[in-house]
Amino acid sequence: MKKLILFLSVLILNYSFLFAQNQFKGKIEGVVTDINTGESLPGVNIVIKGTYMGAATDPNGRYVINNVSPGQFDIKVSMIGYKIQLKTGVKVIAGESLTINFELEESVLAFGQEVVVIGKRPLLEVDLTASEEHFTADEIENKIVENVNDIIAQQAGVVKSDNEIHIRGGRADESLYIVDGISIKDPLSGYGNTLYINSDAIKELKVITGGFNAEYGQAMSGVIDVVTKEGSQNFTGGITLKTDHFGFDLIDNFNTQIVEFSFGGPELFTNYLLPAIGLKIPGQLSFFLSGYGNISDTYLTQASKLFPSRSGLNTFAPRQENDWHILGKLSWKINPNQKLSISYDRSLNINQGFFRSYVISRNYYPYQYSKNLENYPTFTSEAILGNLSWMHTISSRTFYEITLGNFYNSTHSSVQNKHWTEYTERLDLAPIRYLPGPGGDMIIRRGDGFYDYGDYGQWYDYYADTWTLKADITSQITQKHHVKAGIENDYTEMQVVDIIDPWVDSGAGYGRSYDIYHVFSDAGTFYIQDRITYEGMIVNIGLRYDYWFPGKFVQDAIDDPETIIISDAARKRFKDDTFEIFGYRGKGHLSPRIGISHPVTDRDVLYFHYGHFSQRPRGQYVYAKLKSTSAATYQLFGNPNLNPTTSVSYELGIKHKFNENLVAEFKAYYKDMFDYASAERISMENPRLGNISYLMYMNMDYARSKGIEIRIKQRYARYLTGTLNYTYAVSKGKSSKPTDNLLVQAGKISEKPLKENFLGWDRPFRLTLDLNFFVGENESFPIFGWKIPEQWGISTHWEIEPGKRYTELIDIEQEIYDSANPYTKMAPYWHQLDFRIYKYFDLMGMNFSFIIQVENALDAKIPRIINPYTGREYRPGDILTKSYTRDINPAPNPIENPSKYRWPRTVRFGLSMKF
Repeated sequence: MKKLILFLSVLILNYSFLFAQNQFKGKIEGVVTDINTGESLPGVNIVIKGTYMGAATDPNGRYVINNVSPGQFDIKVSMIGYKIQLKTGVKVIAGESLTINFELEESVLAFGQEVVVIGKRPLLEVDLTASEEHFTADEIENKIVENVNDIIAQQAGVVKSDNEIHIRGGRADESLYIVDGISIKDPLSGYGNTLYINSDAIKELKVITGGFNAEYGQAMSGVIDVVTKEGSQNFTGGITLKTDHFGFDLIDNFNTQIVEFSFGGPELFTNYLLPAIGLKIPGQLSFFLSGYGNISDTYLTQASKLFPSRSGLNTFAPRQENDWHILGKLSWKINPNQKLSISYDRSLNINQGFFRSYVISRNYYPYQYSKNLENYPTFTSEAILGNLSWMHTISSRTFYEITLGNFYNSTHSSVQNKHWTEYTERLDLAPIRYLPGPGGDMIIRRGDGFYDYGDYGQWYDYYADTWTLKADITSQITQKHHVKAGIENDYTEMQVVDIIDPWVDSGAGYGRSYDIYHVFSDAGTFYIQDRITYEGMIVNIGLRYDYWFPGKFVQDAIDDPETIIISDAARKRFKDDTFEIFGYRGKGHLSPRIGISHPVTDRDVLYFHYGHFSQRPRGQYVYAKLKSTSAATYQLFGNPNLNPTTSVSYELGIKHKFNENLVAEFKAYYKDMFDYASAERISMENPRLGNISYLMYMNMDYARSKGIEIRIKQRYARYLTGTLNYTYAVSKGKSSKPTDNLLVQAGKISEKPLKENFLGWDRPFRLTLDLNFFVGENESFPIFGWKIPEQWGISTHWEIEPGKRYTELIDIEQEIYDSANPYTKMAPYWHQLDFRIYKYFDLMGMNFSFIIQVENALDAKIPRIINPYTGREYRPGDILTKSYTRDINPAPNPIENPSKYRWPRTVRFGLSMKF
């Protein structure tokens, strides 16, 4: 009951700040002038065709149309005495302002005749003060991608390293993923890609790598904002099948099958059945369904069978990697001013963790278990997002939205779906070697580094359930001020059960080491933001406040004198560093942000952004082992008084438009990151236990990143579309992982480096090139007398970057690393070429396409595991360290590790049908 009171109280306290941007709507604004005199025209009617939305220009010729749904529209402009102008194909992006100016010509025609102008979203957007990339469903369709992360990984400033996405030098947990207005960030690990979304379900995708406004929080590096598709008043649908398995071995295959389908249109019951019996529901109801499945045995060794967390999921685990996603959405446009929508999004991933990042595993491919993968855990990850949204337009200048969302995600990891009490000890038994010993005795040694018997030593179960309530309103208060603000509150339940070496009897019944906690926390935000438009300048200024109550679990640990890792001084610090509301203690952080855009000419824009950003610490850094006792060698405890991680960033950019279809952008950024969590050794005196020493997460690390990015974009202009991205960046910090200090405790390095070093994911440069050549209808042309066919195209993606960073092995005999200079060496650069050929054709009134998709077309051997002595992948003849050659407990020979390279060439054929 207290938790409910706290939840409601925070909402009531913040209700006065109920002004926010609607993330699902856009805005169209501009000026209408006389084409001959240049004078502004008042009283001009601007209407979005097919809707009730429109505006009239003011005495200065300006107009604003708010609350425009994302999509493509035709805009009609009319005034007595002037020719009617129809601008077609205008694309509106969610949450963005689109500036369209009109120049009208005096009419010598009868009023009512139209002058048609083909409209496109301008490549040079003068009001943007952030690094943003927008992708519509049409643009995504022919990209060589399968999901959201594939699209992100192709952008400037992004590095994909060991299955993790790093944006502008930040850690993998520093990005915010939003789906239909609700965050899907996992509260335990901080990862945002827990909900697997296939590319065909996306209506619009926005990737912001810097300078995001105050509406976005809990992110320090990037924001990924996804709007999923919804139905219309026309039935549409389709199905796509892709495979690399053709029944013959001429081309290497990995037994991959991909299927995706979609179907949407007017909702049948209310649009057809009820009217047939005389009942009519006001407005328009539409639905949309989408499904996706991707199963593959991959290029690595696979288990004979996977064991999901529930027997009912066995059908969904036929291969080594199994990814599934389903989306259902119902939209009810009651009238032009009111809309109600509900959606259900669900993904399921069943695998052994080779290609996904999990908070509990960094092994990726378990080489030691490659001969016994049936005794390695199966990972079952589920994510469910429910969303109920109400939108109401109060006037032509003001509208609001209220959204209730629920995001549930879970991960279960166990061997053959056993209970932990059923685990058996893992053993490396074969081969048996007989070695001569002293005095003529014989010594028997077993093992070659590969486990032959027994189970992997971890049983894990985790879930988080977050309820989110948001209230948003936006208003064009005056012609110059576009005010946005908002509130949000998240209530989270989280449970972790983590058991290490379950076969060990430590007296507690939970193996050699364990951690169990069940917590409830509350967090939220409110912000206010103003977009101020002057002649020659646009200013985005905002202020955001984030609060967080870690919950009763933390406060009980603080108040309990039996919690031996918390000293009296630490308890006092907790009280000093937190505020109290209704008996619950919390923390807050204020983040100011400002961006300025200055159109220098009609072809050039200069912009600048300065901002403070923060995000709550990972749940594991706060709650871990606060109430669990175990016999772990290196005890690492959560810190109940951990502060948010913060950053301060600066960005300066220049954009130049060569013509309507070609634009170039140069940007430079600098970012400081503070209060990173780091495992630090704590020594204290306990009155009952004497001197004790342990490890605890502390806000002790920092990092910094700087770089330049260059982008040249060619929009489709007869045959060719392309984007060239170049990134130069330097990312340094005290450590790449919070647990780096454990290497000191284990004796792997003598001391933790105190100076700044390159971060493990730092890449000095990266160059990507995306090209799409398409011959449309009636665009065919002859080559050497042969007329090429119509309605076909080829998309290519090429990238080049340095290899992974590594710490050099400077003495192979003694196995001594250059620990004072970690990650100073880089493996050789690599490059990869992907392409996709597609051909459209019509058959029986439906649109078909044939697809050939080839990834890593040159079959490049891209190292994933680096030999720290040679600086390249392990090769036959390499000298190995004693850890691989010793007689007792040797590590498996890395030369034969199949995961030392990334994916080889893959070839897939596909067929798609749409209507």
